[in-house]
Amino acid sequence: MVFNSTEIKYSEIKNYSEEDTLGITGTNFNLNKFIYFNLFISVILILLGLIAGLISLEQGSQLTSDRLLYRFVKLFNLNLEANIPAWYSGFLMIMISGLSLYIAKIKSLPLRKYFLSISIIFLFMSIDEISSIHEILNNPVRTLFNFGSLFYWAWIFPALVFLIILAFAFRQFFMMIDKKFGKLFLLSGVVYLMGVIGFEMLGGWLYSNKLGNSYYYVIEVVVEESLEMVGLWLFIYALIEYLKSFVDEVRIGIQ
Repeated sequence: MVFNSTEIKYSEIKNYSEEDTLGITGTNFNLNKFIYFNLFISVILILLGLIAGLISLEQGSQLTSDRLLYRFVKLFNLNLEANIPAWYSGFLMIMISGLSLYIAKIKSLPLRKYFLSISIIFLFMSIDEISSIHEILNNPVRTLFNFGSLFYWAWIFPALVFLIILAFAFRQFFMMIDKKFGKLFLLSGVVYLMGVIGFEMLGGWLYSNKLGNSYYYVIEVVVEESLEMVGLWLFIYALIEYLKSFVDEVRIGIQ
């Protein structure tokens, strides 16, 4: 999956004196259509995840006796790792990483360093999403700080520390970028964090209070994963809209 830039069409590009500008010639797949296609896929995966969660709750230990249902739950349950929803979220993160890297290549400093940082962060996030590296932190951090309740999933604590550092590091980014796009990036981040931090904390509270095998927990997981996917989708949309502000045409091609 690559971005084509084989022809520069200066006459058709909007004039932004403070921006680098580059025309991207058409290929065979419009990014706007791609983004809405991915929104559709997200909705389907959320619905399948809800069904898988309810089946797992209803069947309980008997689920393993039905191979078809068992495989379905393993593949689509939003509360499990290394399955189709986890892979798809990782894919969205890779998309964000790729788009951010592309913007970093055609932008001038100082914005370039921020988009390069975003690209690197989301690349590592995609690896973690697929392999669940952050889960390794739960037991040692929980033991060290005697966490429970809202911080039962103890990896949230170091994640919050990292987010505070990141917010401080990116304060200039939001001051430099156009407010329209800054709001879009901020909105996507808030929606994503509501899922990955906010509802994850609620899930920890439910689990620590013996409600991990309940309808409440199933709904919590569905809402959590929905917010994460929508947040990622919004971030991709924001990146595309930002590209369109100084590029005449944005398309993606397979070579």
